[in-house]
Amino acid sequence: MAALLKIVDEHFGPAGTQRREALDLQLVSERISPREIIRRRVQAELETLRRRERPQSHTRSFLVEAAPAEKTLNSLVGEPPRLRTVEVETARACDAFERQAFIMLFDDQQVDSLDTEVTVTPHSKAVFLYLTPLKGG
Repeated sequence: MAALLKIVDEHFGPAGTQRREALDLQLVSERISPREIIRRRVQAELETLRRRERPQSHTRSFLVEAAPAEKTLNSLVGEPPRLRTVEVETARACDAFERQAFIMLFDDQQVDSLDTEVTVTPHSKAVFLYLTPLKGG
C-alpha cells in the first residue's frame, strides 16, 4: 500500500529554532528504513539539481556542502561543483548520520539505527535535526 512521508528540516542555532517542510516522499510501502529515507531524499535533491532548479533556500541539502579540497579546486577553476551519484551522496549522508552531524526523528522518536524499519502512517514525519556547533566547544 502506498504511503506519503513528510520530510521536515529543523535547525537549532544562535538565531533560535527554525522548522520548515523540505519535501514529501511518495513510498510504495508503509515499511521503510531510515537509510532508505535518506537515500530517497538524496535522490530527490539530485533530481532537483539536475533539472537545474535551485533547491528551496530554506531546506538544508546533503549535496550543498562540498569537501574543503573540492571547494578550493572549484574556486580556482571557477566551475560549479560536479553532481555526484545517488550512491556516493547517500553514503556521505549516512556517514554524517553515524557521526551525529544530524539527528533523525521519526514520529517524534530519535532514530538510532539506519537499518531498523519504521512504519509510515498518514501523519508520519521524518525530521532532520541540525545542530549548530557552539564556539569554543
